[in-house]
Amino acid sequence: MTINYSSDNDIIIPTQHDTTYRGLGGDDIYIITRAISDGAKINIVDTEGTNIIQLTEGLSISSSKFASTAFQITLSNNAEITISSSHKNLYEIGGNATTGLKVDQNSYEDFISFFGINSLPSLKSIKGLTNLIIEGEKLITNNKIFSWEIKNPESVGLDTNEVNDLMDFVKSEGSNTQAAILIRGSSIIAEYYADNFDKDSVVTSWSVAKSFTSTLIGIAIDEGYINSIEDPITDYLPEWKNQDQDKILLKHLLSMRSGMEDHGFVYVVPDMVSHSLDRDIIRPPGVAFRYSNEDSMLLGEIIQNATGMSFQEYADKKLFNLIGADETWWTDQEGNTISYASIDMTPREFAKFGLMIAQEGSWQGQQIVSSDWVELATSKYDDLMSYGFQWWTSETEEIDYPFFSARGLDGQLIYIWPETDLVFVRFTTYTKIGDQDSSVVRINSIGDLEASYQQTETGNLNTTKLEELIYDVGDNLIMASDLITVNDFG
Repeated sequence: MTINYSSDNDIIIPTQHDTTYRGLGGDDIYIITRAISDGAKINIVDTEGTNIIQLTEGLSISSSKFASTAFQITLSNNAEITISSSHKNLYEIGGNATTGLKVDQNSYEDFISFFGINSLPSLKSIKGLTNLIIEGEKLITNNKIFSWEIKNPESVGLDTNEVNDLMDFVKSEGSNTQAAILIRGSSIIAEYYADNFDKDSVVTSWSVAKSFTSTLIGIAIDEGYINSIEDPITDYLPEWKNQDQDKILLKHLLSMRSGMEDHGFVYVVPDMVSHSLDRDIIRPPGVAFRYSNEDSMLLGEIIQNATGMSFQEYADKKLFNLIGADETWWTDQEGNTISYASIDMTPREFAKFGLMIAQEGSWQGQQIVSSDWVELATSKYDDLMSYGFQWWTSETEEIDYPFFSARGLDGQLIYIWPETDLVFVRFTTYTKIGDQDSSVVRINSIGDLEASYQQTETGNLNTTKLEELIYDVGDNLIMASDLITVNDFG
């Protein structure tokens, strides 16, 4: 719906769902208030006159993104406000024409600086600060400030020698480890970076990303976008409706038991979604485990179709922005986010995700994903394989370890032991090939477009030995439970 106003100087308070507000002339004032309803989508389009955008006292902004001539803010109730022709407006933080409250006016250039942005790209958009609130005439962070504490092993009930044994193992000759971090709660117990790398150096996930995608499926179920893991995947992939894929349930896709054949190396394909949809069922769903990047690629498409948001937008709003992680998630040449792989972040940001999962889906008092989903997704699905919903479980014939993991090509990994608040991350040496400004996979140069893709050094570790060492580190906390302090961050 579009609401057009008069050619006079109007005062406009946008509140209605899915509505475009258009001033037809005059110098108009648009007042953005907390009265905007949950999940509303509001567009302000006004190219005439000198218009003012007022963000009023108490407004809570969960995320923001800016382009040269438009911006969008998402409120804490998931309402979205998009302002077109933003560079022509003036902005008041805390102003309110209905109460006569006057504050300083800011140009668009000054306004974006409040969101931590110094300059805008000529093309596309850039993300601004997250979790902000307006108090008086100030836009301030509404985050509980999170920072890692550095502690020695003995101070948190761990044995220094056992911690050193674990770290020495992942640093051994030929392991090609770029980064390894052991954390307990919000404390870093041990941290290693190879020469020429540090805590701010980016690593890449490869298939560790599958566990992030699983978490986003859980969030979509929590929010009601997806009904159940028992849903046929064709409810969300209409291309397959009334075909054999009607028999595949979401739980089959999540657990790598879809029964579909794979083409092979999907990473080189320009359109990975279409490629993953061009498959047939070769066995009944649920009867065999077959690791499939193409199955996982479709989970991103399911989220996109279920939520009405792009997969990347949903991931940022519902996960990364909330835990304070500034990721780059690569896409194929058609713009599809690679939901089975290819997240670039710092090792500490990957550790944040692990800590959130270890804390049963909670981050600084906010439930990101339900604890029920975390328990379900990280539990062994059946006896075919030590695998849950895009997470690996840890069982051998001799022992059933109480931790689980996200794992990727060449030895990327996150191990999580919720009972002890232990998280261990390890990544091998990462090199970005080709166009350093691109996050689109192009194996070959195309016209004026330079090739761009990811490459890591092989560093696969002996899983049996690694898990023994992780268990040796954490079993002290089980045996000496009086050392465990239970709170939001261990």
